[in-house]
Amino acid sequence: MKRRRIGIIVLVVFVVLGIAAFALTWRPEIPAVAENDQPDVDRALVSRGYVLAELGNCSSCHTAKSGQPYAGGRAMPTPFGTIHATNITPDRETGIGSWSIDAFTRAMREGIDREGKHLYPAFPYNHFTKASDEDLRALYAFLHALPAVKHDVDANDLAFPFNIRALVAGWNLLFLDTERLDPVADQSEQWNRGRYLVEGLSHCGACHTPRNIMGAEKSSEKYQGAMIDGWYAPPLSGENARPWNVDQLSHYLADGFQQDHGAAAGPMAETTLNLDQASPSDVKAIAVYTASLSDGNEQAITPIDNQDIDVSSATRNLWVGSCANCHEQGAGVGPSKALPLSISTSVRQSSPVNTVRTILDGIEAYRDDGGPYMPAFSDILRDDEIAELSQYLRRRYSDGTQWSGVEDAISKARSSASEKE
Repeated sequence: MKRRRIGIIVLVVFVVLGIAAFALTWRPEIPAVAENDQPDVDRALVSRGYVLAELGNCSSCHTAKSGQPYAGGRAMPTPFGTIHATNITPDRETGIGSWSIDAFTRAMREGIDREGKHLYPAFPYNHFTKASDEDLRALYAFLHALPAVKHDVDANDLAFPFNIRALVAGWNLLFLDTERLDPVADQSEQWNRGRYLVEGLSHCGACHTPRNIMGAEKSSEKYQGAMIDGWYAPPLSGENARPWNVDQLSHYLADGFQQDHGAAAGPMAETTLNLDQASPSDVKAIAVYTASLSDGNEQAITPIDNQDIDVSSATRNLWVGSCANCHEQGAGVGPSKALPLSISTSVRQSSPVNTVRTILDGIEAYRDDGGPYMPAFSDILRDDEIAELSQYLRRRYSDGTQWSGVEDAISKARSSASEKE
């Protein structure tokens, strides 16, 4: 009898836990919008939605290499596997053409799609919770005004148990902050607008904040720098952040280059290209708020050039043949926006990843009207040559100790490049 009673208790506990888990994870399907019941296009609302999409870098994530804009398919590597960005064009079968504004809003704020499935937080809905109803309506109008592209996205490749979407409900309980942002009374309207964008639609913390073992941003280390797509997004706040003033940051965000700070590369290059299409007043507001994170008091970087270091003739030849013509002190900023490495921040960072990635990948010319450009050396230099050149730049243009892990950084960069081909 005692064993039977224990068995019944265990069974009841499992039933209760099962009901609780179901209640926690289940979300109802929102009915599809009829094909002939789409809202009338409000051109002003669509135009506003386009600007908001540029502020949110939506196309960068939802467009595959050589793919149709917003049609999804871009592979996004995570510590848990690879996620493929969804199709958000108004195609009814493979996109969001059947979604109502209510379904769209739920996805943006709760991470639940129209059918009731949990979205993975690689989609930064934990930031989009801050977006206003008006801005979400504008984004919805813009996306539904796009050409419908039929494109079935590859399935996600996630390890067990991360491939169980229902587990995201537990992640949301732990980390999803659904509170809106109230304006700070003693700050300017411009600062508050910048805060709304940086914390919300522009989701800057998604790249510039380190994450914990469960993939959530560490609130205690907000904006203190993190790895993203094999690059290091530098800190925007804290003692290691390099201060910017508002004018410098506004110029950098819109143009991808600022003479006292450098050129945007990697994921930041895409961001600045998008921000170039945004409202200048919004870009200025982002700069005002972001500059305030490091007090907004720009400090000129002191040039470092240890020209007299001992170096082999082979290494010096690498430098002269590959770098010196553009980056030597006094070479000046030409059409490629190459700065003297004596004021480079990447060679002063504790990690070699940005220097290695820049040498390997270069900076692709991403602006039609001129902008940062650097040729890639991945097919020109061997790994050992890239490692030796990186260490030479570290010795000559910084006061830091020699990097460790350069060879590993090169290997990871090459592996990442091959996966994207």
